Order: sequence, then structure tokens, then C-alpha cells
Amino acid sequence: MTTRPRYPFVWLGVPLGMILLFAFGPLAALLFGGAVANALDCSMPISAASQTCLFMGVDLATALTIAVFCGYLAFWTLPTGSTLLGIWLVAAVIVTSVWWFRRSRAA
Repeated sequence: MTTRPRYPFVWLGVPLGMILLFAFGPLAALLFGGAVANALDCSMPISAASQTCLFMGVDLATALTIAVFCGYLAFWTLPTGSTLLGIWLVAAVIVTSVWWFRRSRAA
């Protein structure tokens, strides 16, 4: 008795999550930093470290500057991530086709 092959959700899902995190992580950091700066009524230019942005007595200006820098990293990670996503899509189509072929042969 042969068992039907299971679909490789983990083998396709983990790389997809890593690619999406790589591609959209810097943009998410920029948007989160902008939301924090807007909520605290602070300016968020790249030279924000010279100004103070206080939250409960802690200066967040350096963290907001890092968030802006992460936003500049998105100019590199978004195109690279979209290319990796295209490669992942081709691999997912091949894996799904092989899985479907093996499943039909096992039945």
C-alpha cells in the first residue's frame, strides 16, 4: 500500500515568509517610525538625531533616524525581493506540478 504524498506547505511557506520579510521589512520599519514620530509630534528627517523626540523621558530621535535609514534600504530590498519572489513562484509551480503528478500516480 502506497501513501499519497503530502503537499510541501512548510518547504514553500518558510521561504515565502523570509522573502516577504526581507522585501517589506525596511519599508515597515520606516512606516512604523513615521507613525511613532507623528504620534509624538516630532519631525523625522535624516538629521532628526540633532533634535529631541521625547517619549516618557526617553529620547527616540536616534531610533527614528535608524527607521529613516531602513526606509532607504527599501530601494534595494524591494527590487531584490520581487526578483526572489519571481524565482520562488517558478519553483512553487514546479513543486506543485511534481506533487500533483505523483499524487495522481499514487491514486
